[in-house]
Amino acid sequence: MKKQSIVNIAKKLFLGNLLAAAMFLSAQATPANTNNTFGPDKAEVKYTGIDKENQLSFKVKYSNPTGSSFSLSVLDGNGETIYKGYFSDKNFDKTVKLPKFEASKISFLIEDGRNNVKEQYTVNITTQVLEEVTVSRN
Repeated sequence: MKKQSIVNIAKKLFLGNLLAAAMFLSAQATPANTNNTFGPDKAEVKYTGIDKENQLSFKVKYSNPTGSSFSLSVLDGNGETIYKGYFSDKNFDKTVKLPKFEASKISFLIEDGRNNVKEQYTVNITTQVLEEVTVSRN
């Protein structure tokens, strides 16, 4: 029978959590509330993984050909603002990094002030723990 050390078990648990998080977050976020003024290629939110500092990374792109002012907000499951920034880039491309916390839902909200329209993407986060125990007789 094979004996497993605590370090090997901890590694398996960590890798299992990482794999589970990657599987559930790898799907591209879909618009939850889209106004017809925005085309399907106007905004995009993608999960890009967990970085070296153990933070969730998301790539946010927004096509803003007029260069009008818009805001990007990140909201938790209760609707409270985690991050808010104002931009006027014509081709907005930003990586947003968020600490891993016990939230099960995060929303990205892009609001264009000039056109009074908004687009919202919702990300559901599920974490699973896989525990493997082996008992052996000496």
